[in-house]
Amino acid sequence: MIRNYFKIAWRNLKKNRLYALINIIGLTAGIVSCLLIGIYIKHELSYDRFNQNADKIVRVTMDYNFGGDAQKIAVTGTKIGPQFKRTFPQIADFVRIEKSTRVIGYKSLLFKEKSFLYAEPSFFKIFSFKLLRGDAANALNTNDKIVITQTAAKKYFAEEDPIGKVLKVGDKNFMVSAIAADAPTNSQIQFDFIVPFSVLDAAKTEEWTSANYMTYLLLDNKNQVEPLATAITNYMKKVDRDELKLSSGQHLTYHLEPLTSIHLHSNLTDGLEPGGSVVYIYILIVVAVLILVIAGVNYVNLSIAQSAGRGAEIGIRKVLGAARQQLFKQFIGESLLVTAIAVVLAIWLCYILLPFFNQVSGKQFQFSALFDPIILLCLAALGVVIGFLAGAYPALLLSNVKLAKILKSGFCFIRLPACGRVERRL
Repeated sequence: MIRNYFKIAWRNLKKNRLYALINIIGLTAGIVSCLLIGIYIKHELSYDRFNQNADKIVRVTMDYNFGGDAQKIAVTGTKIGPQFKRTFPQIADFVRIEKSTRVIGYKSLLFKEKSFLYAEPSFFKIFSFKLLRGDAANALNTNDKIVITQTAAKKYFAEEDPIGKVLKVGDKNFMVSAIAADAPTNSQIQFDFIVPFSVLDAAKTEEWTSANYMTYLLLDNKNQVEPLATAITNYMKKVDRDELKLSSGQHLTYHLEPLTSIHLHSNLTDGLEPGGSVVYIYILIVVAVLILVIAGVNYVNLSIAQSAGRGAEIGIRKVLGAARQQLFKQFIGESLLVTAIAVVLAIWLCYILLPFFNQVSGKQFQFSALFDPIILLCLAALGVVIGFLAGAYPALLLSNVKLAKILKSGFCFIRLPACGRVERRL
């Protein structure tokens, strides 16, 4: 029965090609727009969630006033990580990071690299960046080691084995100890090279106010963020009074930002990577919904307009015994068929438009993003919902028409000649 519904629906689409083309183009445009917007939104919402400890990692931010206007920044001094770990038992570990631009050389190759990090050995313990070769525990345990990404390895060493090779960074030599997979695009921490934080002169001393470094804390429990933030505020009041000797009106304190909320919810602009805004996500969601509504309303209007010419078809079906439910299923089937065609065309158009969308959005989405289980599930649900919602009203309208009304409107089937031809008179 279902096969028969779709067979008849296909015949009707072929018969009314212009109507079908307009509907399919409208729905395809709406689905393409929503699909691209959906890929972008999913990517933005997934920032840093690939980390296994994502819900237990926080970034420390600095809030100070030393006599002028109060300032809030994302960088801290060198003392914050080690001092907080010594003071607060709920902190399991910490890592300090500095991002820099360095000139790196190997043999005759010399490049200026912007994604160069200084980080402590705990970097690979706290964050879930995958090492393709090497040991995470020993990758940065001495000052002469460097970790490079897979892309950097191909750039400098081509087909050579990078492990054990020496890269020159400024006037220092570092031995490649590990090769990391390229950082995911939904990570606020992007890098091509990492050397130990301890090679920096600033690492030799601990200072509260030398604010040049990112500090991340790994907590024992995700529920300790708020209690720890309160404890830090109270602790820094004592430090301000007893150690820093700050005068009235001056202060130095620190706040905690959950890792997964930094990209969209932090208003600090001096992080490792430019952040996004949750406001834009809300705007894009509204735009996507409006596009779908417009496409659906357009489809409903065209379906209702076309229904004026289907009185004879409905009349014949009712004369032959078709029930209201059967007519409803028939018209819903047509709507679902149109939607299915639009979904297939939308996927094809996304493949074509994705490079241009990447240029506009500043992202690097691959076509494989369309085959993410969540995207596919949403796309299937979207097709079914659009098919039913867009086709429900026309289907109810057409299937509810009374046979007597159809006959009185001017179509009358009066006799069946011996030759078997049905005559129709107006």
